[in-house]
Amino acid sequence: MKKIALLVFTLLITLNFATAQNWEKYKSQDLAFTSLFPKTPKLTVQKILTAVGELDMHMVMYAPGYGDLNAVYSIIRSDYPKDQFEDVTSEYNNSVLDGAVNGAINNVKGTLVYEKKITLNGYPGREIKIQIDQGYIYMNAYLVENIMYISQVICEIGNDGNKSIKRFMDSFDIIKVK
Repeated sequence: MKKIALLVFTLLITLNFATAQNWEKYKSQDLAFTSLFPKTPKLTVQKILTAVGELDMHMVMYAPGYGDLNAVYSIIRSDYPKDQFEDVTSEYNNSVLDGAVNGAINNVKGTLVYEKKITLNGYPGREIKIQIDQGYIYMNAYLVENIMYISQVICEIGNDGNKSIKRFMDSFDIIKVK
């Protein structure tokens, strides 16, 4: 019996290690970003109605289902009209990012756990964590001129803070630099 238990334990450790090592790099020249995903994500485009008109929302998403500590890994890109971002100030960019944070919280009827100002490749951003009914949403939002990028992971409360969250969030990179 001990040999079977040891064999099962060894197999689980091996599978866990193999799964942790086999993340795939996703690179899109068209969307101008790279990121690591646990498995191949799917790209979809939806039209969304916003205060500035109808926008295309490009979503690159992987929803693993059973066997992963997180429910969703996603990158979202939305392009705002360029004319709204000509000769803007950092205060304007901050107000756009603040609007994205507040919109995310309101859309999921969540509670802000923390918010931090961040930058990536010289572009301003926000790192936030939102508590929802059954879990948490980790989200980084970056404003690259007139383009909003959002990387996010959703997990259940019992899986909060797992290593895959950090791995995914840290792997996101914008191809364009200042």
